Amino acid sequence: MTTVPNSFSMDELSKAMEDAPKEDELQAQVNNKEYTQEYVENAASDAINFAEDLVANPLVHKVMAMMIINRMVAWHSSVAGRMIKDGNSESAICWARDAGKFQSMLDSLTEICITDDDFTCIHNIED
Repeated sequence: MTTVPNSFSMDELSKAMEDAPKEDELQAQVNNKEYTQEYVENAASDAINFAEDLVANPLVHKVMAMMIINRMVAWHSSVAGRMIKDGNSESAICWARDAGKFQSMLDSLTEICITDDDFTCIHNIED
């Protein structure tokens, strides 16, 4: 439960306002955030746990994986396209090849049924 004070001190409020970080300082902290392995893994774990709390079905994890892989296909394809425009065809081929590997992962996931009502599984769609 949140408690609300009966009163506040204008001096304390003024002091807090003076000591508060400025907007540009806060933005700089966000922009310069160091994405350590631990930070990234914790963020990913939090997202997975949140989804699991919303949907008590392992299918949510498969759908998340497919959405993430779709983003990786799009990212790698986009980088490959930029590399081609920049005349760097060797790198473009590598990026495009990796996009294809991600597409292969998606194809594999559509073959694996997680639950009887797995709407992502091609076997359930065809049956």
